[in-house]
Amino acid sequence: MSNYRVSFYKDLLNSDGHSFKCLQRWVDVQSDDPSQAKVLAGRLVDNDRLNADCIEVMHLMDVPHEFERSSVRASSKHAGNVAP
Repeated sequence: MSNYRVSFYKDLLNSDGHSFKCLQRWVDVQSDDPSQAKVLAGRLVDNDRLNADCIEVMHLMDVPHEFERSSVRASSKHAGNVAP
């Protein structure tokens, strides 16, 4: 099993009319491969409400056990970036 971060983006226009990706939410999951990570994350996130235009999957490098615990606490405070 590997750790993956799955990020959900919306394509928006800035005031100059230029397109940019806006991170709506991310979730960390454990899975055997990136495709499975995307499916698992989709079950955890209400993508119908987000209506993401782009989903990215990033493999997270293995970290020492004690760092991993502090990392989990820090990320749980931010419960994945949210948009109204």
